[in-house]
Amino acid sequence: MFYTPSGPATGYDLLHAAHKLAQQLPDCPVVSLCQDIWSFTVLFLAVVLRGQYLLLSSDRTVSRLTDLVQDYGAVCVALENDLPTEGLPPNSLVLPIGARQAVPQEGVHLSANPVIDSAQLVAVVFTSGSSGQPVGHRKHWGALVERSCVARDLLDPEQAPATAVGTVPPYHMYGFETLVLQAIHTRGRTTTGPCAYPADWQALLERSPAPRILVTTPLQLRSLLRANLALPHIARVISAAAPMDMAVAHEAELTLAAPVMEIYGATEIGSVAMRHTTQTPLWQLYKGVVLEVAGEDASISAPGAPAFPLSDFVEPLPERHFKLIGRKSDIVKLAAKRTSLAALNTVLLAVPGVIDGAFLAPEEDQSGALARMQVFAVAPDLTAEQIMQHLREQLDPAFLPRRVVLVEAMPRNSVGKLTVQGLRQLAAQEADGVQLGTLCVSPDHPCLPGHFPGQPVVPGVVVLEEGLAQAKEAPTHILQVKFMQPVLPGQQVVFFLKTEGARARLTGRVGGNAVLRATFRVAHA
Repeated sequence: MFYTPSGPATGYDLLHAAHKLAQQLPDCPVVSLCQDIWSFTVLFLAVVLRGQYLLLSSDRTVSRLTDLVQDYGAVCVALENDLPTEGLPPNSLVLPIGARQAVPQEGVHLSANPVIDSAQLVAVVFTSGSSGQPVGHRKHWGALVERSCVARDLLDPEQAPATAVGTVPPYHMYGFETLVLQAIHTRGRTTTGPCAYPADWQALLERSPAPRILVTTPLQLRSLLRANLALPHIARVISAAAPMDMAVAHEAELTLAAPVMEIYGATEIGSVAMRHTTQTPLWQLYKGVVLEVAGEDASISAPGAPAFPLSDFVEPLPERHFKLIGRKSDIVKLAAKRTSLAALNTVLLAVPGVIDGAFLAPEEDQSGALARMQVFAVAPDLTAEQIMQHLREQLDPAFLPRRVVLVEAMPRNSVGKLTVQGLRQLAAQEADGVQLGTLCVSPDHPCLPGHFPGQPVVPGVVVLEEGLAQAKEAPTHILQVKFMQPVLPGQQVVFFLKTEGARARLTGRVGGNAVLRATFRVAHA
């Protein structure tokens, strides 16, 4: 079922490890901290054996995982051989997975292969938040099994069973479906091990028996092509999580001598359609999937999954095909003109020398002169003005940004998606300026008694004075001070400073939320 760095793992190995781990788990939902596919799968089945469910989020920040624990009465669990690089949330469990047991001889007890109720809730998978706040969606065992079997015919159509090699994590719905569920529900096999860089993907492919399927994203496929590594033969490339650029698809098919197939789906319902990117713009629905379109609105349903409204504009076509027009949330209207973020980003990424980047639409409550696009780009060999000149030649003035901000890297998540939240945070960081230091007032600080009795709040003047001290500027005149929300004892305030000529702006944030904004004039300018 799996090819791990220490050797092949059978279904018996998986059952033995899952039963052993299940005995150590509490009776509550589990937030999996596993990154390795084998470790993740063992923990997943152990949780199912306990009659509980996993919480899967592509946002792996400690604050997000801690929120899930509190909201669901859950516990974060990591395995000793697979600790998360992001750090452990408070009160996490770190459990041993144990060595795999050799295949038993006749008469030796085998771990039970359980019958799992098709209606059992086994996972709650959260959307990435690419178009808003993450939302959890419940996944039941029977529906996942049925969907895995249907998808197998399209993912793995060759006569011999294929081995999947993934560049995506198992805690995202895409990786969960293709790398975990395919291995435990169908004949498919998955190779596990480190998968952060192109050299890791090369090593995984070299350890995998043919035929090999590469499960990846457009961004990671582009990185693999740029690495120019010698790779064993790949039978097909599967891509999802973002639209595939046609030029990248053609280059991949030429370089890897393998067809590039795209999956269409969503966390809410999983994968529902596929297409051969370089051969057709049309998507082929999976067996049992029903697409209904009424005007500009569409909904889609699948076995075991209720109908949900699509966030895309689609055109239904005969023989269970459809054409994807674009995302509803991508539409941008400025100065009585209309375009899409996808079209704008295509123009930006086509600029020679731009490695990565994106447009950010203005907030919904902005209008008039404030309603301007923002652009962030990774382009080590270009200036912001050079990129802006290319954009002026290609775009309507209504959609030109006020300026281009060059950054070292875009805030993409583990499957290469850019979320609205991530881009807004990047914009806020750019607006805030340089990070200075932090302030954390302990509960026994002398400034707290009397401010206020029974509900202590850090005095605003203490926050302001510390921020000005860290700014190391000499204010000649404080123009404005706003305390946005109270700072409580034990909370950490992070200070930022941005100077423009004789003016400086000091910002204090707690958990990303602004608590202080102060504008002042500086003496040295």
